[in-house]
Amino acid sequence: MSRLKLGIIGCGWIAPFHVAALNRLSDRVAVVWAADPEIDRAETIARSLATGDVDVLGDYRDGLGHVDAVSILVPHHLHHPITLDAMQADCHVLLEKPFALTLEEADDMIAAAEAQDKTLMIALPHRYRKSTQAFRQVIDSGDYGRLFMLDAFMDEDNRNYVTGGWFVKRATLGGGVYFSASAHMLDVMLWIAGEVQSVSMVGTHAGLPMEGEDTAISIIKFKNGVVGTTRHTWFSPKPHRWYTMRAFCERAVITLTVHPLGELAVEGVHCAWSSQITVAEAGADEKVILESDEGLDLTEEVRHFLDCVDSGAQPQTDGLVARQLMQVALDAYRDAEIRGAN
Repeated sequence: MSRLKLGIIGCGWIAPFHVAALNRLSDRVAVVWAADPEIDRAETIARSLATGDVDVLGDYRDGLGHVDAVSILVPHHLHHPITLDAMQADCHVLLEKPFALTLEEADDMIAAAEAQDKTLMIALPHRYRKSTQAFRQVIDSGDYGRLFMLDAFMDEDNRNYVTGGWFVKRATLGGGVYFSASAHMLDVMLWIAGEVQSVSMVGTHAGLPMEGEDTAISIIKFKNGVVGTTRHTWFSPKPHRWYTMRAFCERAVITLTVHPLGELAVEGVHCAWSSQITVAEAGADEKVILESDEGLDLTEEVRHFLDCVDSGAQPQTDGLVARQLMQVALDAYRDAEIRGAN
């Protein structure tokens, strides 16, 4: 089987994480070019790729006719036009979250993928992580009884990351932390608990220089009766755990934690991690059932994209799933606007 030819569009902070995954899968995919208006960033990414002979482009449109697929890793307001350009050029697309800024944009992108018969996958990495999959398996096993509540918390200090540019404007970010990044928790929660019946949120400005909220809490009722909460801040003075999700079942609390051991915003892909799943039952000591150094590893996410391109199967996080996540966030924002809660 010949290797898939792929181009990288956008060479900012998240790009090295995709490069690490692509390098691990270099027997299946060959990166042909890396594109970014800031040429030095594209050159850095090109040099880090294992495939060699990677072209550096200032304009991604110059390379679309030479690849089978693209990874789109650009600011949120550019997702819609660049995805449509890629689809028009007959390319499969792996697109960083969030999907789009509006449901109308999302519908355009879904329709373009269907018209061109191309894979459109949105990068929502946490459900593809081995520790998250193990977390869901423990819940689904029924060994600890029925699930009735999920609680998720992301505790981050992004003062050195959210400093200006497109990231601080609602029109380009899409909102605040809840729209931009709480999808990391929401996607896993919907994957575990199913469809949402109702959602509300509150937000505040803790201190980052951005138009949207930098701190948000939401409350969710799922159609199956499970309730959920998300808590997320980008302005933590001392983060304790980067990502924590707790599942409250009838007989135990199951907890997944994912935590960088260094400064994630500074170290990026080179940061070391610790992931753990614990189970706490009534009358018993908490026990560790999984411990690993898995962090923000995108290998399984990228592998799933390649599998879907090869087989024609729909990705787990396709346009419809990503649109559903957008709908949850937008519904929560609409409710908050009515109540003056954000």
